Formats: sequence, C-alpha cells, structure tokens
Amino acid sequence: MDKKAEHKEAEKIEAERMSVKALKKEFQDIKSIEFNESEYNEITGSYTFIVKMTNHKNEFVHFMYIYVQGKEKIESSVIENEEVQIDGVTTNKVHVIYSNQKKGEV
Repeated sequence: MDKKAEHKEAEKIEAERMSVKALKKEFQDIKSIEFNESEYNEITGSYTFIVKMTNHKNEFVHFMYIYVQGKEKIESSVIENEEVQIDGVTTNKVHVIYSNQKKGEV
C-alpha cells in the first residue's frame, strides 16, 4: 500500500472511531459495533457506514448512517429496529471491529 492509500485508510479508521463516539450519544445500551461497509464522499466530506450494532441483550441490527468527520453527532441514520436502536446515551465502553478487521474499544 502506498503512502497516499495508507493515509486514506488511517483517516477512514479514525472516522469510524469518531462515529462510534457519536453513536454512543444517539443510542443506548450499545455493546458492540462492527463495520461492514464504508464509503467516503469527497464532495460532502461525509462517510456512509453500514454497521452491525449489538446491544447487551445480544440483539442486533444492521443499519446505515452518515457521519461528517469532525462532528460530534451522526448526520442521519436509518432506523431498522426500534427495539435495538433506542434513543439515549451509552456510557460503557463499546467493542468495535473496524473495516480493516482490527478490534478496539471506544
């Protein structure tokens, strides 16, 4: 991977990490987030992510959301399952599997 590609990959992973922080401010009881797809829009400066979100009851939902890098909130999200995507705040650490398959906590 060349330097430019490495830099873009690092920016994407950082955007994923920051977007999880934003998701924690939007939904309660998040146990884990797994990134399935991501796409960057150079015109808007936004990322579109498709993730699997699991709660502490091990219920999960796949959904899409848009995150603008540097923002503290999600730009928009699709509600697929209101029983899992509950408005609120998650205060605990969230396990994350990034698009490059590396794992971490946010």
